[in-house]
Amino acid sequence: MRSELSDNTWSEPVTQVRVLVADDDKGVRAHFVSLLGDANGIASTLEAADGAEAVQVGLQLRPEIAVLDFNMPRLTGVDAAQTLRALQPSMRIAVQSSDPDDLRARAGGLGLALFDKLECERLVHWVEVQARSCGPRVDETVSALARRLDLTCSMCGYGIVSRKPPERCPMCHVDAAWMEPRSSPARKTAAHGRSAG
Repeated sequence: MRSELSDNTWSEPVTQVRVLVADDDKGVRAHFVSLLGDANGIASTLEAADGAEAVQVGLQLRPEIAVLDFNMPRLTGVDAAQTLRALQPSMRIAVQSSDPDDLRARAGGLGLALFDKLECERLVHWVEVQARSCGPRVDETVSALARRLDLTCSMCGYGIVSRKPPERCPMCHVDAAWMEPRSSPARKTAAHGRSAG
């Protein structure tokens, strides 16, 4: 899995566009996962072996893009696409098939991106375009692990604890130069004396 991590202390958003690849043929699925692993803007790929599993993975992990095979057991790619779209309208979904004429007959008016399985390059290009239009997504893991900062406004001394400080101090309303307060032995002694008393 690839990801962009910022060295910025304030934990800037990390672009994490994930693609769900669903195909009942393990070899075909592995081929598309490999192609998409090298695609621009893709952080990771998720896999599903059939339409029902695609819906389950899609709902649990909420990828931004899904590439579904048309003919899959338990739930077709078109049925899975309609379910995912109803439950997660922002997901971009493509359905591909080795029988593009049958696919167009079944899904032509549904507003889904439809691809012939032999058009791998065209499908990868479509995924890259969709990834660019998804915009940044804050990686929940990175945000949860971001260091919380104990900061003080350099103008008025107002203190906050935050992962990312505001541009303006909420107390004095000026553009603040936030500083980490220094721990002094007197402060520690005073705090210790209050808790013991």
